[in-house]
Amino acid sequence: MPGEKVSLSSYFINLLFFLYFAILFAERLQSVVRSIADPAVHPMGSGFHRYVYVMTFCSLAVGVIFLIVTNYALFPALFTRSAEVYAKVDLGTLSIASGILLLSGMVHTEYTIAPLQFVAYGALIIAMFIRTATVTPSSGNPALLWLSLIYLTAFSMAIPVMYESQIRLSTLFHVIEAVTAILLVFVFTYFMRIVFVGDATNLFFWLPMLVTAVLDGVLIAMRWKEKVNTFVLIFLIVTCVLFCVGKTLSLVKK
Repeated sequence: MPGEKVSLSSYFINLLFFLYFAILFAERLQSVVRSIADPAVHPMGSGFHRYVYVMTFCSLAVGVIFLIVTNYALFPALFTRSAEVYAKVDLGTLSIASGILLLSGMVHTEYTIAPLQFVAYGALIIAMFIRTATVTPSSGNPALLWLSLIYLTAFSMAIPVMYESQIRLSTLFHVIEAVTAILLVFVFTYFMRIVFVGDATNLFFWLPMLVTAVLDGVLIAMRWKEKVNTFVLIFLIVTCVLFCVGKTLSLVKK
């Protein structure tokens, strides 16, 4: 209806999506531009570097085009709470656009500013928490709903960023790295979309957890002697524990 306003939670979810896109896009773009401008950096100097820079460029380009085509209303919605404007904002396709852009953050390029990336990811996670809080009163199992969100947050941290390795099987390692990052970003995007437009009460599915455990485990083991990815190892363990707890609770509920 004309003059009707959306809730503050809807406004802040839209704002946080915008911050995610703006901050991550700016951070990734400056990395690419500075890398190209630096004669000491060779973006196309090796197979690994060609992949990460092409992936970054494609992710930024496709992500922005997809965002503008499917959710142009995201931008005017920053300056209003009009229900008429927000009716044109689709949280489902916003989630997909977020996943497309996230691919650029899963590859390490020169001049990466990690703190800025974490601020962008933080905005996305806060948006999911706000969304979960708004649907909690209508949930049939609030405890499992929140546990699912915490599990998804830990899962997102267990997605490994692609780093160059000098191990003997480096080419194979980089291929597995790329496949792992793409697959797990796809799974995270699928789960995130459920959080915003579906019922995220139970995200404890066997296949995504098994794929994550196997692929992360292989990557950690292959590079163990060169450098242990402690961050991914810790969050993989946390994700596995949360999955076991959540899966048990979901089965007990049934």
